Amino acid sequence: MFSMKLLILLTFPTLFFSQEKMISADFDGDNIQDKVYLDSNNGAVVYQLSSQKFNKVSSDQFEDSGEIFFDKAKNGFKVNLNQMRAGYTYQFRYEKETGKMRLIGMERYEFGPASNDGSGESSVNLLTNTYIGEWNYFDDNKTKLIKMPPIKKKMVLPKTYFDNLGNVFSTYIDKDVQYYLAEKKRLYKQ
Repeated sequence: MFSMKLLILLTFPTLFFSQEKMISADFDGDNIQDKVYLDSNNGAVVYQLSSQKFNKVSSDQFEDSGEIFFDKAKNGFKVNLNQMRAGYTYQFRYEKETGKMRLIGMERYEFGPASNDGSGESSVNLLTNTYIGEWNYFDDNKTKLIKMPPIKKKMVLPKTYFDNLGNVFSTYIDKDVQYYLAEKKRLYKQ
């Protein structure tokens, strides 16, 4: 039994270890470990930078349903939110000019309803304003799921920071859905 557990741990390490509730890394480039975590007192996501004397900077604007965990990213971190049939990721990077963690990218995925209509994933790079969507739709005539060609467009969203996300994510979703529906309408003629 022990060897089976060890085999599972060795085979699927990310399944057990990638979902961090707190991460430490040098986000601000001063060779001192900073951290990001979920504050158990109020449920807010918090980061603390050594260059700012570890003052707490919090954001309670992340969806509170589902599971929140963190991943390290180049010069920053990702906040991942997984729900029942959907998930979201926000990526932040330290911006030296402002001394803040800037939102530089977002991703989302959905499984859709039982037919998986509308399933897929998308991302937006806020530094290059590049959107890529890889979605599926259910063709009622063929009774099968059809993978759409990748949707690549410009998506310009306002410069946004960790402590004031505003409605940037809902704007991303609205534009994402518009792109998906337009492409579905073009491809799927009943």
